[in-house]
Amino acid sequence: MSLFSFQGKIYIADRQPNGQPGPLRWAFNVPQLQIKLGTTVKEHKESFSGQRLEDARLITEVKAEVSMDLEDFDPQNLAMALYGSAASVAAGSVTAEALPTVAVGDIIKLAQVGVSTVVVTDSAGTPATLVAGTHYAIESAPGGLLKILNLGSYVQPFHVAYAHAGATNVAMFTTQATNKYLVGDLINTVDNSRVLVRLYQVRFDPLAQLDVIGDDFNKMTLAGSCLADLVNGADPTLGYFGRIEAGV
Repeated sequence: MSLFSFQGKIYIADRQPNGQPGPLRWAFNVPQLQIKLGTTVKEHKESFSGQRLEDARLITEVKAEVSMDLEDFDPQNLAMALYGSAASVAAGSVTAEALPTVAVGDIIKLAQVGVSTVVVTDSAGTPATLVAGTHYAIESAPGGLLKILNLGSYVQPFHVAYAHAGATNVAMFTTQATNKYLVGDLINTVDNSRVLVRLYQVRFDPLAQLDVIGDDFNKMTLAGSCLADLVNGADPTLGYFGRIEAGV
């Protein structure tokens, strides 16, 4: 018997219909992974002693829950947490993006991010070009933000041509949750022995809270349930929820 304090890599895959994991993806730094087991019971009390003593318990449910902290702001981690999907936007250019009617001091968000070589023109019969630093300024090139400084006698709406960088977008609640297969390849830092943890079918809830701005290292805490896996559960040596393999 040995003491234990684990570290290691957590891998995540989509669970396949045959009960096995698909291609595994390392979730990067996971400082906390917890498995919580529980039962639901009905208690029986005798009625002859005058003390209503509990004399039997009937287990009506067994369940397993899992939670983990993800510290890496990876698009795939974020997509799993937000019930979304990661979509890549290639770098390119925009020729004539129309702006809404603007006033001096307004800040406008362009459709893309990482903008450069910005040119703003008006809607006159012969379009005139606004002067950067006089009529508008780049408020944030990474964010694709323009600030209107002076309208002059230009005709609105204005149109913007620019180049933009590539990006990865993750929208919220655009996909259904899928069952995940978790593999923990762990090291017991007390004696350097190895342990493998497998959870066959995990359904994570959507991320309850995403701390966007703060003074500490941020993380995404995911919680969910280990669902009974009838495929793996058919093997009496594997069980319905998962297993821990020591001495590997």
